[in-house]
Amino acid sequence: MAKNLSNSIRAKGTLIAIGILFFSCFVSFSLMTILFLVLYHGDLSISEAHAVFGSFMFVTLILCVALGGSLLFFAIRKISDPIIRISNATKEVAKGDFSIKMDYKSNDEIGVLTQNFNLMTTELGNMEYLRKDFISSVSHEIKTPIASIQGFAEMLQDKELSEENFQAYTNIIIDETKRLSHLSSNMLRLSKLDHQFIPEITKQFSLDEQIRRTIVLLEEKWSKKNLELDIDLEKIVYTGDEALIQQIWLNLIENAIKFSAESGTVFIHARKISNKVIAEIKDQGIGISKIDQGRIFEKFFQVDESHSKEGSGLGLAIVKKIVEIYDGEIDFTSEIGQGTTFVVKLPFRN
Repeated sequence: MAKNLSNSIRAKGTLIAIGILFFSCFVSFSLMTILFLVLYHGDLSISEAHAVFGSFMFVTLILCVALGGSLLFFAIRKISDPIIRISNATKEVAKGDFSIKMDYKSNDEIGVLTQNFNLMTTELGNMEYLRKDFISSVSHEIKTPIASIQGFAEMLQDKELSEENFQAYTNIIIDETKRLSHLSSNMLRLSKLDHQFIPEITKQFSLDEQIRRTIVLLEEKWSKKNLELDIDLEKIVYTGDEALIQQIWLNLIENAIKFSAESGTVFIHARKISNKVIAEIKDQGIGISKIDQGRIFEKFFQVDESHSKEGSGLGLAIVKKIVEIYDGEIDFTSEIGQGTTFVVKLPFRN
């Protein structure tokens, strides 16, 4: 009971008000009674004593109101002071200062409000850091291919340029423009997914056939590295956004191909277990270090800088967001030099 009272500002305020009222009345009545007894020693008749005592009681009431009001004013000021401080701090947050923190410890509602305020400023500060980091990463990713395009375009102005160099430079420019196009497409896709919480389009489709079509789309890449594909796909009918879900397989299989060694094997399996689809994509590539494993779903993070020109670092962030939209899970295991295995679990939806 006492703990519940201490956790409520309303209960504490009520108790303080009752305490102040009792104290004010007690002090006022005691003072006026003592004053009455000091000034009058029984020389008054009963009727005169009643009249004088009535006047004293009126003065006692006024004194009680004045004393109680003064004490209540200071008590309310004490209670409202942290609220005023939170209000002023909120104005500073509105100006963009997310470093501000409130120092007020209590178990009541104001204490909880203060804790939530500090949590809010901490999260806003983290978001601001991520925003600046995102802008920095975007600037870097865009600047690199643009600088490359500019440099080779200037070289093409050389009238004595050989045909071989001309072809090489134009191919580089084409590759860099494709990279820019891929980057902008992924950024737009990820921006849209960040504000999407449910699938926009829902229909039944063959998920195993979708994965096979994705493998065919990437045939040029896995054929170039002479990779063997170990494919084991159960017949699965799934309900969802077909184009959106294909991005999962496209990014994961493309990553497996990218990080696989020449003449390696990529394993692509999918099966139904009770109320979910479990897809497993495994490569025998370079693997991911323990340090990098906690960051692979971050935007623009790339495990191997030597492959940075082959991607934008947004693929896994897109995959994770799509899986979350479908209330699914994505896990992975990886060892350096042994390869990486991604496991996607998608629950069946009505």
